[in-house]
Amino acid sequence: MSEHVHNRLAVVRAERKVSRAALAEAVGAHYQTIGYIERGQYNPSLDLALRIAAYFRLPVEALFSLEPFRPLTDEVYGAGGGRDGADATAHTGRSTG
Repeated sequence: MSEHVHNRLAVVRAERKVSRAALAEAVGAHYQTIGYIERGQYNPSLDLALRIAAYFRLPVEALFSLEPFRPLTDEVYGAGGGRDGADATAHTGRSTG
């Protein structure tokens, strides 16, 4: 049984300003394969996933997962990412409640 592999490849690639063609050439894949992986239409082999992770110097689990990734804003700024009363107080000195 094949599971869907979630990935953050497009985000990391854009952040690092790497084209699909450049990444594909560096890891020995076709540029269309990179696009299929990014769109979730193709699960990379373990070998390819490891080569992509090595190219970006990231652990493979930073790029690929069997579980959906949490939004980056949640990971960077905390779960929810919204401004509740406590957050607003910390930033303004006043309660919003």
